Order: sequence, then C-alpha cells, then structure tokens
Amino acid sequence: MLNLLSKFCDKVWLYIVYMMGFVMLLVLLLNWSNWAISQKLICMLSVAIPMHIFEENTYPGGFFYMNNLSFGSKEPRVYPQNRLTNMITNLGAEIVFILLTINALKMEAAVIVVVVFFGIVELINHTREGVGMYLRYRNKGKHTIYAPGLITSIFPLLPIAIWGISWLMKSTFSIVDIVAGLGISVGIAVCLILLPFAISIKVKSRTFSFYNIGYFEKYE
Repeated sequence: MLNLLSKFCDKVWLYIVYMMGFVMLLVLLLNWSNWAISQKLICMLSVAIPMHIFEENTYPGGFFYMNNLSFGSKEPRVYPQNRLTNMITNLGAEIVFILLTINALKMEAAVIVVVVFFGIVELINHTREGVGMYLRYRNKGKHTIYAPGLITSIFPLLPIAIWGISWLMKSTFSIVDIVAGLGISVGIAVCLILLPFAISIKVKSRTFSFYNIGYFEKYE
C-alpha cells in the first residue's frame, strides 16, 4: 500500500493536475463571454497553478530543495516538503480552486481575495527564496535570482492578481467578504502546507524523499 502511494506521489498526481489544468482552460475559453470577472479570475488561477506546478516540479524542477533549505532542513531531499506533502499541497489546492470556480458567483469578493493573495504571496516567496539560492551558489556560477517557480509567479500569476486588485478597487463589498477570502487563503496554507510540513518534520520519511534536485543539480 505504501509503495502504491509512493508511486502515486511520484508522477501520477502531476499528470492528474496537468489534466485538470487543461480541462479548466477549456472551461474558461468556452465560458469566457458569459462569465463574470470573478469566475474568470478564479478559473484562471486554476489554470495557472498547474503551470506553476510544472515549473516547480517537472521543468526545471527542484523547487522543494530551496523551499526545504529555507525551512532550515538538514536533509532537504527528505523534509519538510517531500513527495507526499508535495502532492497534498498542490493537488489539494487545485481541487479547492476548482470548487471556488464552481461557487464563484456566491462569494465574488472572497474568491478575488484568494486570487490576489496567492498571486502576491507566490511572487514574494519565490523572489525571496531565489535571492537565497543566488547567495548560496553565486560562487559556483549562479548569476541570477531565478529559481523554479519564479517565471510563472511573474506571469501569469502576478497579472491575474493585479486584475483582481483592480476589480476590488472598483467594486462594493463588505469586510466579511475580505475576511472570508483571507480565511480561505490562510486555511489552504495551514491545512495543505504548514500542517503536512509539521508532520513531515517529525516523521522525516525517506519513503517519500525526492530523487533529484532538478535545476540545482548543476550547482552541487
């Protein structure tokens, strides 16, 4: 059973997420002329996240390595982000964004806040960690702050967030809507990232450790 889960956490879940992103792109294109901006933006997020996941995990890959180093891990292939937590975080988030797309009209401002939150936070996090990896490898030939996930944080995630900010500035909504959006965003971060990480730090499972460090292999 554990072996099956390990195989699923290797590449199977990635193919599922990429297929989900492709399906949501088709849904977005088919409904573009009829949908409200809130529906478009949250659906765009559900399309952009698989693109972001591709850059982090497939090409060039290796996001986990710098992420684990930023958490102070002494075994960055093992914890806190491993293949299991990686699957939980990314597949879980994609499912949540799809559910929000379905219910966008019921909570327009809240879903826009989610779009803005993730667009801004992803850019800040990838820039911060990219700077850290530049400082780590600058004496080994690294000349930029690029690290896996930065490009898709700049485009398409940042423009989507900016469109969301524009919508919020022009629209009327209550503080409850903002709190709801922030609650959903923080809930995703806590339940799908921080909690799995906390468990991983205690367990340090080598069953779900990563096999290679992708983009950073050339600097090691």
